Amino acid sequence: MLQRSLHLAGFVATCVLACAELAACSSDDSRIYDAYKCGNVAHILGRHEKAAAAILKAKPFLEKKTGNPSHYMMGLRTKLTDDMALYKLSPRGQAEKINDIYESGTCQTLYQ
Repeated sequence: MLQRSLHLAGFVATCVLACAELAACSSDDSRIYDAYKCGNVAHILGRHEKAAAAILKAKPFLEKKTGNPSHYMMGLRTKLTDDMALYKLSPRGQAEKINDIYESGTCQTLYQ
């Protein structure tokens, strides 16, 4: 469990670092959010290559963002937590929700 927490912390840190070089404004927040969500569930499932592929697809949109990247990433994390609402589900429900997101067409496109 500690190792999974460390991997998740590393994943989030990688995302924050990827956002550190942001320069311009973008209206593609939903694409960034989708990539973040898909990357996060892939990471939870231990599919780190898929997580990296999803984040890489969002990089062109991330590079257009301005402002504080840490604040932006915290906003993404909050939105993801609220949208997924895993805390309201049983362990089985959590697993099903994570798998449903992972197997969605949006995520599968981002993983390619």
